[in-house]
Amino acid sequence: MTRLSVQPPTRVATMAELVGIAHAIETEAVRCYDRLAREMHRRGESETAAAFEAMGREEDAHIAAVEGWARGLGESVPADDRFRWGLPPELAASWDEIAGSALLTPYRAYAIAVDNEQRAFAFYAYLVAAAEDPSIAREAEALAREELRHAAVLRTWRRAAWRKERQEGGGDADPVESLAGLNRLIDATEAETAGCHRLLAERLRAAGDPESAALLDELAEQAVARTAAPPPAGCEAEECRTRQPVGLLHAAQRPLERLCDVLEATLLATPDPAMLAAAERALDDTVARIARIGRRLEAIDRPAPPGK
Repeated sequence: MTRLSVQPPTRVATMAELVGIAHAIETEAVRCYDRLAREMHRRGESETAAAFEAMGREEDAHIAAVEGWARGLGESVPADDRFRWGLPPELAASWDEIAGSALLTPYRAYAIAVDNEQRAFAFYAYLVAAAEDPSIAREAEALAREELRHAAVLRTWRRAAWRKERQEGGGDADPVESLAGLNRLIDATEAETAGCHRLLAERLRAAGDPESAALLDELAEQAVARTAAPPPAGCEAEECRTRQPVGLLHAAQRPLERLCDVLEATLLATPDPAMLAAAERALDDTVARIARIGRRLEAIDRPAPPGK
């Protein structure tokens, strides 16, 4: 179960506050999905945009359910701005980290949404434990159960998207069958990634982009620290003929994207708790690195201010 990284500062003293928090969680999700759907349309990624639009419609239904629940309690719904500051930052951070990545497919969008529903469950579970009023604890527990129901719906969408991507050839990585095999794969990929990023960093410096080169140098050092595997004799970056920083940065994402494919296939296939935990940790870390490269790509694509 996905948990929050830090203990939330929020404690609920009244039912009105609980209503406000529940409404703010759902409306923030709608805003996020709408923003990401527009961004995916702008990038021409219509299938991923459609996934966000579907999730937005689902969240609209959740908002209506919260408002109906509030009426049943005799409570009005306060303005979301009063409560947004107290929401766990993780509910938005995962979208912010990956929004600029080429890795964002419908399957991965649904996978992150499942994690966020589980984080919302963890937040409500915290409110239950911290509540001094039994009626507030009871209603917060009901909201927590509803978040688990939302997550279950999204899991069915996630699995359908995964099957579709595999049928279309976009998700054809085979799962790893043992924890030892998974660790060997991660070690080998980290060694490959370190060599790839070092080579591409040199080419970025030669192309006049020291900032991108510094990023890949940093990522290469991080990869070296994660593995004891020897560096491979060569890497696919040697076949990348472009001299443009954008193309070189996309090449830097590829070994990480391949690892993500295998990790996701493993998460869907294995019942082993130790393998699930290891694959989840590796996937979170790998996606974060892809997102850093994606943000650098966005910075390169962003027009310079007038007069620069």
